[in-house]
Amino acid sequence: MSSDVRLLLVRQGSEVVQHMDSVFSEVTRSDAMAKGETRRLKREWFYRKLTNGEKVLRSWMAYSPSKASLFCICCRLFPHNGNDSKFSSADGLNSWWKLNPKVGNHESSVVHCQNFSQWKELELRIRKGLTIDKEAKEVVERETKRWRETLTRMADIIRFLAKQNLALRGHRKDDTSGSRGNFLELVHLLEKYDPVLREHLVSINMGQKISVTYMSSETQNEFIVILGDHVRQQIYRQIKKAKYYSIIFDSTPDISHRDQTSQVLRYVVIENQEVRVVESFIDFIETKSKTAGDIAEMILKKLNSDGLDIMDCRGQAYDNAAVMAGKHTGVQERIKDINLKAEFVPCSNHSLNLVCLHAASVEAKSVTFFGTLERCYAFFSMSTHRWEVLLAATGKSLKRIQDTRWSARGDAVIMMHKHYKEILTALEKLTAPEESSNTRADAGTLLVALESFSFLCFLGFWELVLLEINDAQNYLQTKGLNVQQCAQKISALQTLLVQKRNELVDGALIYSKGLCDELGLSMEPRRRRLKKQTFGDGSTDAGLTYENELRRTLFSSLDRVISEIRSRFQQLDNLAEKFSFLTPAKLLDVTGKKLM
Repeated sequence: MSSDVRLLLVRQGSEVVQHMDSVFSEVTRSDAMAKGETRRLKREWFYRKLTNGEKVLRSWMAYSPSKASLFCICCRLFPHNGNDSKFSSADGLNSWWKLNPKVGNHESSVVHCQNFSQWKELELRIRKGLTIDKEAKEVVERETKRWRETLTRMADIIRFLAKQNLALRGHRKDDTSGSRGNFLELVHLLEKYDPVLREHLVSINMGQKISVTYMSSETQNEFIVILGDHVRQQIYRQIKKAKYYSIIFDSTPDISHRDQTSQVLRYVVIENQEVRVVESFIDFIETKSKTAGDIAEMILKKLNSDGLDIMDCRGQAYDNAAVMAGKHTGVQERIKDINLKAEFVPCSNHSLNLVCLHAASVEAKSVTFFGTLERCYAFFSMSTHRWEVLLAATGKSLKRIQDTRWSARGDAVIMMHKHYKEILTALEKLTAPEESSNTRADAGTLLVALESFSFLCFLGFWELVLLEINDAQNYLQTKGLNVQQCAQKISALQTLLVQKRNELVDGALIYSKGLCDELGLSMEPRRRRLKKQTFGDGSTDAGLTYENELRRTLFSSLDRVISEIRSRFQQLDNLAEKFSFLTPAKLLDVTGKKLM
């Protein structure tokens, strides 16, 4: 034992290491002739009974929970070669049936009395400051205090920046740089008002030999990791207190083109008679394999490393990719094979996105329509001059098409629907002779595409359909929504589309015909070729008129929307039906049957 450790233990006192209130271990005796098979240490052994009946604490006695043994503090602090007592050995004494007379014999031994005297003498000298290395110890204590105060300030600065979600570092960290980063700038700001930081920076600038400044990027990263681990432990404690939780995993490539999976846990916190549903981000996990088996194994390993039992999981939520949401070999099914109570809850907004994505790709003319919208945005956004012409004509900016957010497609369609004539005017202006050849060519191509009867039909159709779908998506993002309300909104959307099936298609055709008549556009295709249509029974048809063919494609797209809603939200309907007994109407129904 080093002198520093010995001084620290003596300074702290025996109360820190005695562990009198521990749960003492039991010892089983193997001797068949022994009286009693198990023995346990009792708290009474920490006290010595005097002849007058008074009890005195044995301050030298300490219990080690890790080794489940008794030790003598002073004999361990001052080891003696001639001391063969079990109390001073490395293993200690745990033969509880031998406490009498071993405790009394050790307490009255000469070696123990000498060690006890040395212990109390050192304790007295420390208290009075009479040790030989007093001045050296004072220097060490002052330095320890100074570095502790410095580290506390560094940690507070990093915690403030992390809480405010601000970047710590800049491009350069030397004193001559004008972009040293928020961390170093805050350190130099606070040193004007804080003497501890001022002394620390002065020591560095004076060229003193300081090997560690605690301002490097490595130190900052270490503090961030420590703070992150502390936050995670707090979250884990809340989850274990709540017992049940749900998991949310989703992956996306980061800026370095590595696929990372985000982990979010959802649980209930009850504090001061207030019930809150909390979603806490936990970690990013690098995903090296995208198979369902490997992802499920990764999730289980991560939960196990977090100290969470998968059997306490009551819900799992992922995107609707087949590898995650597959009914037979998907991740959600593999988790349910382990824990049947981990219900899979699909993302409703993501499901609606997939509904629109598949419905928009069922017909070639629909794919061409959205491609024309994207080409129109790309054409105007490619040049500031073109964008200024667009803003001068419409006063608004076009919206970009995005596959992952169909609300963006709805915005793009609504923008084109509201300002269709103005966009045509802008394109016609960009075909003027003073424009460049590329601008005139691209604007002319877009004019031909936008002035087609097919484009106008799908513009009127998707404007009406996406208006209803966007309304449902906005509602599904309402805070505090439950499963029953989500299922009711989706069911209402499906019913609306079924009931207005003819009205939506006829409305799109009426809109397109009206614009064609108003603008003098042709309602016939530029190249029309009749082709035979083959049906399931083998019969053929000589072909449909162009308007009827467009009507058929519109019905096909709308029917695909309805069928996709019905299939993709079946799981949500099943969950709503399974937990329907929790709805307020059922809970307040005093005339209903008793819930089992």
